[in-house]
Amino acid sequence: MNTINSLNMNTNTSTKSTKQQSQVDKDLFLQILTTQLRNQDPTQPMEDREMIAQMAQFSTLEQISNLNQAFNQFIDSQQVDISRYSTMMNKEVTWTDDVTGKQESGVVKGIIKKDDQFYYQVNDEEIPVGKIISAKEIASQSL
Repeated sequence: MNTINSLNMNTNTSTKSTKQQSQVDKDLFLQILTTQLRNQDPTQPMEDREMIAQMAQFSTLEQISNLNQAFNQFIDSQQVDISRYSTMMNKEVTWTDDVTGKQESGVVKGIIKKDDQFYYQVNDEEIPVGKIISAKEIASQSL
């Protein structure tokens, strides 16, 4: 057991990415497990259930790591850049007013992001992007 305590575990994990940290955790676990097996007393080998429990822990660690990686990929795919909605600038849009039930229209003058929700600024109102039912180019006016 002293050999396990003498393993060099001096890594700077605060600057590593999540993927690198996950790999370090797996590698460290395997290092400890192989060191235990290498240095166990042959007259008193590790019991089968201890070995099975450790392997189950490793499997759980790996699955949690994979789940965390998949979750991070999902989060990254859900983040939307404001530029996606910038194509609507200076276009005439139509939406249905929730209060009156009537269709209203106006020209998009800005894009606003509040609480991970995007809104078009139209006629001094903030219209959720999902409420827009049509959009069209404004006819160019000659001066």
